[in-house]
Amino acid sequence: MTAEQRRRELPKAIIKWYTIEKGSRTACIVSKHGNSARIAEALKESGHDAACIPLETLEDRQGAEEGGSFGNRAAGAAPAETDRGGAYDNDMYANGMYDIIVAVDVLEYADDVPFLLSRIGGLLKPEGKLLIAADNRLAVRYFCGDQDAFTGKNYDGVENYTHLLSWERESMEGRAYSKAELSRFLKQSGFAARRFYSVFPGISNPQLLLAEDYEPNEALDIRIFPEYNNPETVFLFEEELYPALMENGMLHAMADGFFIECARFPGVIRKGPDQVTLSGERGPENAMATILYKGGSVEKRALYPEGRHKPERLLENSRYLSEHGVRMIDSELKGEALVLPYVSGIPANDGFRRLLTEDKETFLERLDAFWETILHSSDPARYDEIDWERFEPGWEKRKKDDPTRDRWKKTACGSEEEREALGVILKRGYLDLVSLNCFFLDGGFVFYDQELYLENVPAKAALLRTIEFIYKFNDQLDGVLPRQELFDRYGLTAHRELYHKFISRFLNELRGDDGLSDYFKEGRRDYGTVVENRKRINYSGETYAMIFKDIFHHTAGRKLYLFGSGRYAQRFLEKYGDRYPVEGYLDNDVERQGTEKDGRMVLAPEALKEMNPAEYKVMICIRDYLPVVKQLRREGIPNFSVYDPKASYDEGPAAERRRRDARDADGSGQEEAVKKYGTGYVAGVFDLFHMGHLNLLRRAKEQCRHLIVGVVTDEGVIRHKKSNPKVPFEERIEIVRACRYVDEAVEIPVDKGDTDEAYRLYKFDVQFSGSDYAEDPKWGAKRDFLQRHGADLVFFPYTEGVSTTQRKDVAE
Repeated sequence: MTAEQRRRELPKAIIKWYTIEKGSRTACIVSKHGNSARIAEALKESGHDAACIPLETLEDRQGAEEGGSFGNRAAGAAPAETDRGGAYDNDMYANGMYDIIVAVDVLEYADDVPFLLSRIGGLLKPEGKLLIAADNRLAVRYFCGDQDAFTGKNYDGVENYTHLLSWERESMEGRAYSKAELSRFLKQSGFAARRFYSVFPGISNPQLLLAEDYEPNEALDIRIFPEYNNPETVFLFEEELYPALMENGMLHAMADGFFIECARFPGVIRKGPDQVTLSGERGPENAMATILYKGGSVEKRALYPEGRHKPERLLENSRYLSEHGVRMIDSELKGEALVLPYVSGIPANDGFRRLLTEDKETFLERLDAFWETILHSSDPARYDEIDWERFEPGWEKRKKDDPTRDRWKKTACGSEEEREALGVILKRGYLDLVSLNCFFLDGGFVFYDQELYLENVPAKAALLRTIEFIYKFNDQLDGVLPRQELFDRYGLTAHRELYHKFISRFLNELRGDDGLSDYFKEGRRDYGTVVENRKRINYSGETYAMIFKDIFHHTAGRKLYLFGSGRYAQRFLEKYGDRYPVEGYLDNDVERQGTEKDGRMVLAPEALKEMNPAEYKVMICIRDYLPVVKQLRREGIPNFSVYDPKASYDEGPAAERRRRDARDADGSGQEEAVKKYGTGYVAGVFDLFHMGHLNLLRRAKEQCRHLIVGVVTDEGVIRHKKSNPKVPFEERIEIVRACRYVDEAVEIPVDKGDTDEAYRLYKFDVQFSGSDYAEDPKWGAKRDFLQRHGADLVFFPYTEGVSTTQRKDVAE
């Protein structure tokens, strides 16, 4: 299944978990907007021959007034395309026809919701049910800064769309409602019985459903992956709000969406599940529904036929772990479901967090016991049984000249200290054997949900996951016990990167993250973006730009002083010292004041008061900049900016590029203006620079006015390409920079080198690449991302007969 196919499947989970009795007369309301057509597909895939009723037909008041039902449509009116294919075409609009009617992502597009619900009610049998899924205009994600799904602006739905301009109202395709509004509509329409489920993080990719009268007994921050219409505008970490919302009884009112079970008469809606966890994003083979009945049982069912083997695999893994002394919740197969008893113990992750703040010694004792459980969860693999060249995840991408090829073999054959640092290798590594899938009960740990294992896995990888779960979204715990102390206690520091590779491989096999990576990047927020947005709120637009973005304003021709003389200042000097000469340093430390550093004087900030503000500029070069900003403002020093070594600034080549593009756009640079693109981007290693590289850069420059070339660092080549560059990075980037086709050569960060990250940094119009990647699905996803943002990806023919790999082979 392709990434796009998997993406289309995500909304279906909202209905696939729900049991509709075979033989039930079923209908699905379908709108031309939203995901309702996919819900109709889901019903058909689940074996229900559901009639598809167009929303537009139900909203036809004339038809309703003429016959009281929809059996008497206007003469000559053909049924809509979506009408066809159901089992009841001849009388599909007859009153009292259906046992189940499904309306997912439909109410938002209705012109008159109470009228629509009344018409739907008329189509139901007396004991029939209506199943609704709808967005919530008061969703927590909107309070965190997400844009409204229907207007594309912030807070429109929160304000009930009261401040829209007339043309905005006319162009809206739909709108969301709150829980109270939906309840009122249902009551007005004659639905006397209703049961709400709160949906997180939204009905288009539901992960968690909570019954309206149920409060989960565990923290939700590590259960839910929030998703947004536009993550670029988010300024709060949603997960950190969940505990307070639960404590104050606000969680359900601020759910991201609702699933509603409705009936016209009391008694039809019986007590249902209290919690439903869905993993639809994992793909048909791994997608599961976990359905919890408080005080009763827990059922685990596959969402697709391709995953029917999953309950059996869960049971087999549970038995294996039990045989190795790991306490597992008792489970049994009933039909196609794995059934477990409901357990009311303390979720281990919550217990660890509480213990850490209340009793650090007991916390360590309990974590030691947890570690012992992991160590005994499988037979250990003997070092001489392991193929060390294929041990590290990603080994299959390794080139012959990878300098790390023999690393783990050398470790295994090395000193006792080296082997101890690597630790026990488990024949079966259950990397979900973590605090997230565990209760503390009767003085010990009881586990569940062990779907998958990998072979030959360092035991320390599982412990690392648990420690990271404990501290996730709880950085304040570092003040009680720094997590680094735990890494040192259990010997996790030396090879933590390796353990993360095993974790990544495990999660990719379990969830298939690679196939949806583009989707996740589009909808899940970036930590740095949230921090930056939060920072922006504290200033006016103009002030924010001057302090944090346009940091080189009022710099030319002025004396430049760096506030701070540490690592940030050194980075500034290395990158910009030649372009912007530094006059001296400012420091609040009286012992440094009056001294010299690098031939420059260190002054007290007060010294600036004696200068003309038009003659100097202050660049704050420290991480904890906020006290200094307040100090300078208090002292009446206006001309300052804050330098962040991780940021990209509008100066130098980038600023010149924008000026050139503007000049070309107005025709003053006619020769360049005829080119198809403004700014182009190429990424590569450019090792042993050859004709293929030159052809790529030449062809790229022929199509764009300004060409940026990203060069992979040595560490990036070794880590991601599994190869060892023959030419050092510093020489490779200088060679590229010297090429006459290149306007700007930049370093590609080791951990932020993908297309989406480069695009956000440089806002280019097109990325160029060699045709050897043209059929790669991952590169297809990159092209989709760029095209959604108004850019493009262009492949050039591969230069036959020459490559870096061939040159390396010849050299060897």
